[in-house]
Amino acid sequence: MIFVSDNWIRKVSLFQNGVRIGLFRGRFLLTALATLCVLAAGWYIGPKLLRPSLSITIIVTMLVYFLAHCFRAMRLCIISGPLLKMPARTIFLLHFATAPFAIIPPFKLGEIVRFYTLWTISRKLSETIVTVLLDRLFDAIILSLLLAWLVINDHIDSVMDESTRTVQWMILAVTISAGVCFLIGPRALSSLQRYVMIHHSGRNVLVSLRLIDVLRKGTTSGEGLLRQQGPLLMMITVLIWGLELVAAALFTPVAIFPEFHNAGVLLINRTVQEWHAAFSSFIDPALATSAASSILAIFIVWPPSVYGYLTRIITPSSRSQRLK
Repeated sequence: MIFVSDNWIRKVSLFQNGVRIGLFRGRFLLTALATLCVLAAGWYIGPKLLRPSLSITIIVTMLVYFLAHCFRAMRLCIISGPLLKMPARTIFLLHFATAPFAIIPPFKLGEIVRFYTLWTISRKLSETIVTVLLDRLFDAIILSLLLAWLVINDHIDSVMDESTRTVQWMILAVTISAGVCFLIGPRALSSLQRYVMIHHSGRNVLVSLRLIDVLRKGTTSGEGLLRQQGPLLMMITVLIWGLELVAAALFTPVAIFPEFHNAGVLLINRTVQEWHAAFSSFIDPALATSAASSILAIFIVWPPSVYGYLTRIITPSSRSQRLK
């Protein structure tokens, strides 16, 4: 049994308030640092994109990547709105402010940063976990279908390396976590809550029951959202990965290695090797240019997104204080 004291909860709340205030006050400095990172990335990535024959392709691809990220932000808004009760504009800016972290190893570091920022603002731990799991669940479904398509068409040998293993482990982890969270979680936590109420007593039982109840409400809300908005979220996810596949297909003609003439193979390799592919000198030009275009499409809007998000980061608490 896990016990959480009120003193620990107060300390966490005070720490989160301090982080939010610090980020709000340091928004100009953090925006300047983001701008410097963009300039540095442009200095290294720029030569990969200085190809006169591909200028139109690169511009179109960057627009496609940006549109795909807009749909990702929209999906996050649909998920986090009912669960976390956060303004859609704040969530939209948060996605673009944290998107660059997703290209830094370990895989999907952006989700860790996004989880912490969502939790800091909403102060709803279980709902934040459910939000991140739901957001990743739909991507895991599409990636599993893409891998299955590569297996059926005998292209899986082209990506049977660390890239594919990373994707497979991610799919397995997200699928198991989502299954436990949404299929087993609500009922298991309800049974555990009844068991504790019947068989245990003491001063720490109320704290344990409160913790179980918070987790139960979070998983139940996630299950309800999945039933109500699941088809819409799946349609948005299909559109996202369709745009990603189109963007990858635009660079297949410049590939040197035969396997990268397949858009699906190129997409999976870019997804899990984005940082390395963009900055490495010894890599296929199709993969390098695709990764560089994807990164630059995010980095161009990063500084204004950071400033806009940090300007609004104090807004939820201010509103709640005014309501009180």
